Parts: sequence; C-alpha cells; structure tokens
Amino acid sequence: MAALPQFQIRWRDVTEVAQAITTGMTEEEAAAVSRLDRPLLVFIYDENADVDGDPRFEIEQHKAFQDDQVVIGARFFDCVRIDKTSAAKDRVLKPYARRSPSLVFVRPDLSAFKALKGKFSARSVYSAMCATMQKDYQNCVRTAVKKQRALQKELLKVNKMRVEVVTLNERIDDTESTRKRAKLVKERDALEKEIGVAEGRLNEREGAIYELKPRKTT
Repeated sequence: MAALPQFQIRWRDVTEVAQAITTGMTEEEAAAVSRLDRPLLVFIYDENADVDGDPRFEIEQHKAFQDDQVVIGARFFDCVRIDKTSAAKDRVLKPYARRSPSLVFVRPDLSAFKALKGKFSARSVYSAMCATMQKDYQNCVRTAVKKQRALQKELLKVNKMRVEVVTLNERIDDTESTRKRAKLVKERDALEKEIGVAEGRLNEREGAIYELKPRKTT
C-alpha cells in the first residue's frame, strides 16, 4: 500500500567513522546500553553506486520505503544511512559492508539481528522490523499500523473541520451585517476550540502507540 502522505522516514546520516554505530564501544560496553533506546535500521550504501545521483536519495525513493506499513514501523527505529567505506570500519556493520546496498537491523544492545542484502521489498523490510522488535519489546508493529491507520481517519475529519474554518473566515470577511458577522465568528471560534481538543487527544493517542515497552529480562 502507498505510504501515508504526511509521513516519511527520517534518515540520520553518518558522515564520519566517529559517528558510526558502535562509536568505538567494546562488546561489553555496547551490551550495557539502555534497553529503552530504539533499535537501529541501518542502510549501507555504495557512495559510487550512481555517478549521476546521490544513493541516499535513492533509498528515500525506494518503493519499499513508500509503503505505509514500513513507514509506520520505522517510527520504532533510529534510521541511519552510512556509506560502505565507513561501515567497513564499524565492529557491528563490518560483515555487511562487503555488499551494498544492505539493510541491517541492530538491536538496542548494538548487536546485529538481521540483514537484507541487495534487493529488498516492502514485505521483507516490514517482516524484519516486526522480528527485530519482538526480540526486545512488547510493542507489536502490526498493532501499531492498525492504530495509526485508525488515527489517520480521525485526522482527516479534523482536516475537514479546518477547511470549514477557512470557509467561515471568508464568509466573515464578506459579511457586512455586524450581527451576522458576530454569529459567524462565534461559530468559527467554537469550531477552532473543537479542533484543538481533537488534535490534543489524537497527539496523546499517537504518542502512546510508539512508547517503547521493553520485555522483562529474567
């Protein structure tokens, strides 16, 4: 399915080895990282893959990342782009840097869980997202997708209300009658208040969807 129009994946670019995934940590130090941190979705690209274009832009346009399930699932991850040369110097990413493009799913303890090499589809990316989350979190990506889609339907209703506000403002500007204008202003103000309440409620519900719930360790 097509991605929700107001959503897109936000990629963080790694431009220096010092910013790489492990940031020089040993395996012991990485294991002590807070489990409240988000897992990583790492895109390893060949900086010379296309002399006529930027391979980072290519991943943004990849149809797998235009899929609404993938876009929603990505909100559970810190999405990172790193070139093949830098990835080869990183302890976690090194095994996957030989072939690009590659997608590497990294758990919050900075251990690689799964990798997709070469061609990948929305289905394979989404499946890997779900599997990665299940390792450390109670959150279900599939449930998040359902809840986000439901919120989008409600947001569309709010957007229609905003269109009504614009229409009321136009009517207010065109109305010469003081009494009628006052009535329209009152109607507009009430609608704007309703919009504010609805948006606050939707933002609260949306925030709850992506609040990480780590699994209890034994």
